Amino acid sequence: FKQKTAYEMLRSLVGSEMCIRDSLLVQRVTVALDAYDVTGAARPIAAFVDDLSNWYVRRSRRRFWKSEEDADKLAAYQTLYECLVTVARLLAPFMPFIAEELYQNLVRSADETAPKSVHHCDFPVADASLIDEELVRDTRLVMRVVSLGHGARNRAGIKVRQPLAQALVKTRQAGEVESLRRLADQVVDELNVKELVFLEEASQVADYQLSPVPGLLGKKYGALFPKIRAAVAEMDAATTMDLAQRLQVGQSVEVVADGQKVTLLPEEVEVRLSAKEGYAVAEEAGYLVAVTTELSEELVQEGLAREIVRRIQLMRKEADFRIEDHITTCYRADSTLRQVLERYGDYIKQETLSTALLEAE
Repeated sequence: FKQKTAYEMLRSLVGSEMCIRDSLLVQRVTVALDAYDVTGAARPIAAFVDDLSNWYVRRSRRRFWKSEEDADKLAAYQTLYECLVTVARLLAPFMPFIAEELYQNLVRSADETAPKSVHHCDFPVADASLIDEELVRDTRLVMRVVSLGHGARNRAGIKVRQPLAQALVKTRQAGEVESLRRLADQVVDELNVKELVFLEEASQVADYQLSPVPGLLGKKYGALFPKIRAAVAEMDAATTMDLAQRLQVGQSVEVVADGQKVTLLPEEVEVRLSAKEGYAVAEEAGYLVAVTTELSEELVQEGLAREIVRRIQLMRKEADFRIEDHITTCYRADSTLRQVLERYGDYIKQETLSTALLEAE
């Protein structure tokens, strides 16, 4: 993995983004340690490990477990290995015993010619040629949109296993739309929706309400406060939305109350967002994600198929099967579930490694 050719191969495949962030991590830790900032050096390692496990490993599960021994599967394992070994070496000054255990398991167990201890290794050196800031920004944007999408689902009380028709996104900057288009398959897969749609205006899926905070503005303007509140309440929808979006990104706004121009600070106005019928919405820092909440019969059936897969997977675990064991699944079902099993039988068998789905007497 120290060879340049290995990195070039990794960059050309799906795992490239984590390798890039691996180099960024080394760079950030090194800069912080050079400045004798121990806390500032340790925190990026913790954040990287969270992203590695909660994003990269989870997103790459199918790559790890697919039967084909192709370049994509090899790259998935190589990327993970490179990241873990780098983390072990970065951790050595902070957590010497854990770093040593990782190194012995990952490196010495496979290569007896490697240094006998992680503490005999050189500290990692960042390769700036591997860093692609644009790809890192794009992936961060995807992660933000996905997080907001999950928030919208939670507000509607709809589990991620239930497919939905659309996720609708309003970005803060126009250029971010193209970034999301390039990585749309990740958003669609993570949010379990059929389509990703980009909004021109947030008002297409939600309404804004502005409420001046009495505890702050009442003390500041006294008798003028009721007129400020009335002026805000009488604004049309377009003006309200414009002011709300500016307040949410930390900008002050001006309103006219009783002929006087009044400047309102972001902390002096409470911004409320209410989803229009048929949508659930979440918003943060100028980004908005909505999901459709209406479920067709086809979507409901697909959600039931995913639930069946989850139940069978739990049964496999309780029966102490190995992850690669193939099984025969027998079922007894009502007419609704029978339709689901017939329609999505191939999917259920593939996900649960079932050689057959048999209706039991």
